[in-house]
Amino acid sequence: MWVRTLAKFILPACLAMTAWGGAHASPQNADHCFTAQTFPAFENRALLATMARGVNLPNWDDDDIFYRPDLSTLRRLYESGFTHIRLPVFHEAFNTGDWGSEDLSKYSTELLAMLENLLAIGFTVTVDLHPDGTFNHVYRTAPEEGYRRLEDSWRHLSSVLDGTSPAKVALEFLNEPDTSPEIWEDHTGRLSRKLREWLPDHTFVVGPHGPMRHESLANFPPLTDGNTVYAIHFYDPFLFTHQGAEWHPPDDTARLATGIPFPTKENDARIRALVSRLQAEGHEQAAEEIRRIFEEPWTEKDVQNAFSTIENWSQKHGLPVVINEFGVLSYDAPRNDRLYWLQTVTKEAEARCIGWTHWDYSDGFGIVDPMSHALDNEAINALFDRPVSAGAN
Repeated sequence: MWVRTLAKFILPACLAMTAWGGAHASPQNADHCFTAQTFPAFENRALLATMARGVNLPNWDDDDIFYRPDLSTLRRLYESGFTHIRLPVFHEAFNTGDWGSEDLSKYSTELLAMLENLLAIGFTVTVDLHPDGTFNHVYRTAPEEGYRRLEDSWRHLSSVLDGTSPAKVALEFLNEPDTSPEIWEDHTGRLSRKLREWLPDHTFVVGPHGPMRHESLANFPPLTDGNTVYAIHFYDPFLFTHQGAEWHPPDDTARLATGIPFPTKENDARIRALVSRLQAEGHEQAAEEIRRIFEEPWTEKDVQNAFSTIENWSQKHGLPVVINEFGVLSYDAPRNDRLYWLQTVTKEAEARCIGWTHWDYSDGFGIVDPMSHALDNEAINALFDRPVSAGAN
């Protein structure tokens, strides 16, 4: 998601301490990650090692300066062990083609300034083309026009990013490409060739079509370009990670579902109570959907199975994969269950040399309080696999 009210919904920390700096948390899995044997077809392992653990920064360009991230807070996150920022970028000119506008020039200047600030702190940054609904609609309904906008947008961004360090700045083609797998595979090949002309040494980040799910990655052919990291998003089970989502319609199941636990049990009492409440309120369809989805327990094993799919693709092709979005909306999810889910996801990812970048910084999924800028240390501990208790079931 792009705007604040739609808040939504990178490789394991397994390098030696010298890659992190003395203030960082101890890395894991240093015996097998980031070696030529692990990712033999990948060309830029030095950059890969810095994309270890990260956070998305969707409000860096918010019109209201109050919601923009605080640099001192970002420094504290870096000191806590985060080394990567995924920086979503988009401007209306990417839809209109008004490349000479004064407003776009100002936005481009602000983008460079933000990059400089993040790099000065020590972060690696992925510049993520994160389109709005208008762009997505065109891409879905008129693919060639959508591709033209995509290529033109990156032509402009390449001119802005020319001169940034390939050792610290990566380029993500498109967030959640709203098109078919066949069209997206064609477009990634075309765009990679163009981008390689404009920015010959930067690392690309590419995910499969649609919501960038792990099942789609399993059938996604890698690019011929060897300097590419592959990305997926993980929000399973969706009704747990998005429970209470206020941007959904009033009768939508995700908005109505609150108090869903993780993990769930056979005949889970909390699921039964939620189904009964929704039935009593007249939300029969939502009650039935929740009953059906959680008829079988949803546990750590399901997370393991998803990450095994990712690991199998990574090993088959000898290429690195990152989860550059995952998280749980914090408003209505049981607190301990949210923490346990975060811990489970990052633990499974790091065990497989799969990186992670949490969604998000200070929105509904965030790990920073938007008012006080206080860190949610419990959530950070969960992400870094420090002791967190499983939710009561």
